Amino acid sequence: MEWIAVSVIGRDRPGIVASVSRVLYQNRCNIEELFQTAIRGQFAMILIVSASHREILSGLKSDVAELAREFDLDINLRKMKPEELTPYDSGETEPFVITARGEDRPGLVYGITEVLAERAINITHLDVRVTPVGSKQEHIQLFEVDIPKGVNLDLLQEKLRKRGEEMEVVVDLRPWDIFRAMNPRPHHQHS
Repeated sequence: MEWIAVSVIGRDRPGIVASVSRVLYQNRCNIEELFQTAIRGQFAMILIVSASHREILSGLKSDVAELAREFDLDINLRKMKPEELTPYDSGETEPFVITARGEDRPGLVYGITEVLAERAINITHLDVRVTPVGSKQEHIQLFEVDIPKGVNLDLLQEKLRKRGEEMEVVVDLRPWDIFRAMNPRPHHQHS
């Protein structure tokens, strides 16, 4: 079994997912997992695909290159080893959510992620948006993280609070289940 990570980036428009999945199907690849989103008109998708034949990459590379030209996309294929298919092992962890809100400026994502990296806290999902609030642009970060059991949560909360003060943003740390209970995800609505 061959495993391939496929990443696709380009201007969003209808037909990208259908075209990529068609090329994968025609090359006898099975889509195992897929995540796709669009941000400010930019399409992004990552897929993990499997193929039962070893000669997959040469034909797939050629077909993907043609598709990339046709749709003006950046498509990357990365052959993976089976051991790369397992999530990062942070040891025993607890899921938390960190939010940061404040006026938009450069360095806000770095400021929070530096604190997390120093403590070997793995980010499993990150959503960052800039939203108009009155006459200003508010920067909102939502991190889903796995915090190792040995991390002192009080010290982490204090370090995040201080970093927030330095960056003039409000930072909050909550256990994942409490955050989700207080903030149920709304259904996606088109405006």
